[in-house]
Amino acid sequence: MHIKTIKTRSVYRVIPSIEVFDGAGVRLRRYIGSPYLNYLDPFLLLDEFKSDDPNDYIAGFPPHPHRGFQTLTYMINGEFEHKDSTGSTGKLTSGGLQWMNAGSGVIHSEMPLMKEGLLWGYQLWINLPAKEKMSDPFYYNFKAIELNKGDTKINLLSGAFDEIKQKSWTSYPIVYLDVRLTKGSDFKYEVSETMNVFCIVSEGKIKFSDGAELKQHQLAILTKGNLIQFAALEDSIILIGCGEPLNEPVARWGPFVMNTKEEIIQAIEDYQNGKLVKKKAVDIFNI
Repeated sequence: MHIKTIKTRSVYRVIPSIEVFDGAGVRLRRYIGSPYLNYLDPFLLLDEFKSDDPNDYIAGFPPHPHRGFQTLTYMINGEFEHKDSTGSTGKLTSGGLQWMNAGSGVIHSEMPLMKEGLLWGYQLWINLPAKEKMSDPFYYNFKAIELNKGDTKINLLSGAFDEIKQKSWTSYPIVYLDVRLTKGSDFKYEVSETMNVFCIVSEGKIKFSDGAELKQHQLAILTKGNLIQFAALEDSIILIGCGEPLNEPVARWGPFVMNTKEEIIQAIEDYQNGKLVKKKAVDIFNI
């Protein structure tokens, strides 16, 4: 008889976030993709946009290119519109997500549909395996699955929680959770030992089983193990990302993420010569 061994993950490293401006002047808080944490395989970048000052977001993200990875945008509050150069459009509203496969290349814009009020959300960049870097682009708009367990509220963004599944659009496992805890409550989640895991605190403060504390605007990289466990020292909002590492070389330059320097140079040349977009990005929900 095989008895499953539980190994609780502890905090390997705490990373501070930094404030940056991107797009046409949008104020962001960057957790991954900064001088402190370049990437956490397979996650390339994680930005949080959260402001009720229109000056922080109104300029949006005018047309810009991407190749070689996917973006997963999660809108907690507010409205954004996505448009790409081939005519595909989509709206992102409160509680909504957009999973976009840039693949072989897209040129798109992401602009706010609001002139006032709170805009709050995240954008996560997820790497593509080498064999999928030049895959056909697509996008998919969907809603978070809301799960309530007593005083704990969980928005399931990707993967599975308590046998409830949210479809992922990667060829390898990704789990992505928005967890809301009241002060004094605990959170436990069993996860594959092989996954890389990060936790960020958007609001509040949490404490892990090893005694390490994570404050607002910090990211924790967790050690290997099959159980994530922490308690809320204050009412807290936590974002958790779990992904199987690709263990492939990463070459990146701005909006392009490939495996070699030569592929990056090719992406830049394609963009400059109007050859980046090789196929129209389709809304796979409507196929």
